[in-house]
Amino acid sequence: MSIFNLSSKKPTPEDLAHWCRWLGWTGLVLQALLGFIPLLVITTRIFTSQQTGGFGLGLWLAMGCLLVLLFSIYWCFRYTRLAARLMQPDRRPPKSAVKRALKLGLLTNLAILSLATSIALWQVSAMTLRLLSVPQGATVLAPNGVVTSAALITPSNMITIYAMISTIAAGLVGLIVALLLIYVVGRHRLAQDTF
Repeated sequence: MSIFNLSSKKPTPEDLAHWCRWLGWTGLVLQALLGFIPLLVITTRIFTSQQTGGFGLGLWLAMGCLLVLLFSIYWCFRYTRLAARLMQPDRRPPKSAVKRALKLGLLTNLAILSLATSIALWQVSAMTLRLLSVPQGATVLAPNGVVTSAALITPSNMITIYAMISTIAAGLVGLIVALLLIYVVGRHRLAQDTF
């Protein structure tokens, strides 16, 4: 079944259901795997921030981004349920409802990409400014001894950047899934609003 071949026949509702099921499960698994590290990092930051004095704007944005990612993972699961409904002619949703669900998935993943990219840029900019504040070739004296300028970037900074890159990758997976499903549904051309 070559649904992406432009010369092929228009897809049937069963073809659409197949692609919704396959892409829904693929998106769910990949987003869950990519979202594990950000979930771990945010959970750790929440518990350590309560001990050190509160939440900053970056942590609130990261929690919002993680909530949107969790919704996107759930929405990929909804694609699989949509596939089950497409397989049953008596429960088949109208084409407009399917398009609306796919557009919501698309917008959700665009929000993930926007938020995660903004947070990652903010974090990288803050680390760059810290490094640029140290004169070239200088060393920094810390209370526990001499530290070189490279130590201004801590392992927790790098884990945070990695978590943001994982979140961006998860958003990209969700975006690709939504775009592919929109393409497949768009190939099914009927004048009426049914499949």
